[in-house]
Amino acid sequence: MLPTALPAGQLLHLAPEGSPAVVLLAVLALSTVGSALVVGLSLSAFVRRGSWSYLLVTLALATLLARSGVTVLTMQSVIPTGVHHLLEHALDVAMAALVIAAVYTARTARRRALERDHLEGDHE
Repeated sequence: MLPTALPAGQLLHLAPEGSPAVVLLAVLALSTVGSALVVGLSLSAFVRRGSWSYLLVTLALATLLARSGVTVLTMQSVIPTGVHHLLEHALDVAMAALVIAAVYTARTARRRALERDHLEGDHE
């Protein structure tokens, strides 16, 4: 089991009052493994496609993995509680911004490709 610097009853808002730290650690472990798997898959898609939009989606999904890291560091008393909340909300904003940027980039790239195809068709 992961050692914690905080007593089980003081694990911030992470676990319901009176619930064992084991439940929190299990959920954290599952979310970390799941996030790492999703980031790995998106990284694989980015390597195959090589487009900016795939990179931005990969970075957006990486914020999920970063949130797990923030939680672990908070449990170890490396990150103070107030900073923990700030970092989690900042990661939420970063994820939203990266997803919006990925959509914008994909639509812009598609529009350019359609315009290029249209112009090439006119010259034939």
